[in-house]
Amino acid sequence: RDTFDPPLTIEQLNTFTLNVVPARDLVPMIDDKAMLYQNINCTADRNDIAGCHSIVRSLCEIQFSCGSDGRPVLCECVLDYKYDEPTPIGNVSTSFKEACAI
Repeated sequence: RDTFDPPLTIEQLNTFTLNVVPARDLVPMIDDKAMLYQNINCTADRNDIAGCHSIVRSLCEIQFSCGSDGRPVLCECVLDYKYDEPTPIGNVSTSFKEACAI
């Protein structure tokens, strides 16, 4: 919170922020986090110390756990982070592989 200019107060953090906290992410373990936070899973290898601090991986985990409500899933979720290919909804003519140019 002190890296912002001007620095954020604890009250501001607790009023205006929500932290997403991936399992095994080192940064939230040593940094201030607001009162409102959501723990999520992290699929990074255990020996990948920075892998859980990826915003894209966190977004993939949220989409995988909560669903995307019909919105496209990021190609990176499947290609880079090994999540399952999404199941098409409705009358979709383009496959996931075509959409991601695999």
